[in-house]
Amino acid sequence: MNTNTRRLSLALAAATIGLGLVACAPAVTDTGDSSARDEVLGQSHAVVYENEDVTEENSEELRLESSADAEQEYGDSSDLSDQIKLRLFEWWGAWQPDYESWLEIADGLYAADADITAIGGETQKYSDYRVAMKSQREQVDMEMGPIMNITVDGNTATLVYHMYLTPKSSPDTTFDTIVTEYNTFEEVDGKLMVTDLHLYTDGGGMF
Repeated sequence: MNTNTRRLSLALAAATIGLGLVACAPAVTDTGDSSARDEVLGQSHAVVYENEDVTEENSEELRLESSADAEQEYGDSSDLSDQIKLRLFEWWGAWQPDYESWLEIADGLYAADADITAIGGETQKYSDYRVAMKSQREQVDMEMGPIMNITVDGNTATLVYHMYLTPKSSPDTTFDTIVTEYNTFEEVDGKLMVTDLHLYTDGGGMF
C-alpha cells in the first residue's frame, strides 16, 4: 500500500488447503502434510507485507500502520472495491484479542443474518458464530497478524493473514497459522456489511 506495498509469495486458492478453520474445534482435522502451507506460499501476488516481515510481536503495529495507510489511500474513493478494502483494513486496525472487544467491532462488520463458515467447518449464522467464538477465546489466546494480501472481485474480498494461537493449557506453545478468508459484502441499512464469510487455515501444526 503506497510506499509500504511489498510482494509476498502467496496463493489465494485456499480451497486447496482442505482444512477446517482457525478455531480449536474437534471437527478440524490436519492432513499431517506440510505441503498445505507450501501451496499457499507458492505463487506471487502483490501484497501489503512480505511473509518474513510479519511476526507475532509486531502484528499490532502493522495492523495499525496498514489501517492508517488504507484511510489515506481509499478514504476519498467511492469505488466499491476501495470501500471494501477500507472497511477491512479499519477493522483489522481496531481488532483486539479479548472477546468483548472483538464482539464490539464484529457486530459492526457482520450482518445479523450473515452466514459464517469458519469454526468446525460448518456454516453458522452470525449469532451462533458469536457463541462459538466465545468458547474459542476461553481455550486459546489469540494475536492476529496484519492483512498481507487482499484482492476484491465484485463484492467479495479475498485476504490472507497470520493468526497466532496459544492454548491456555500450554502457554509456552504458540501455533502460527496462515488464514485465508472470503468475505462477501452487501449494503445493510446503508452500511457495507459482510453477509457471507468462508475461512480456511493450514492449521499451523495445531490440528
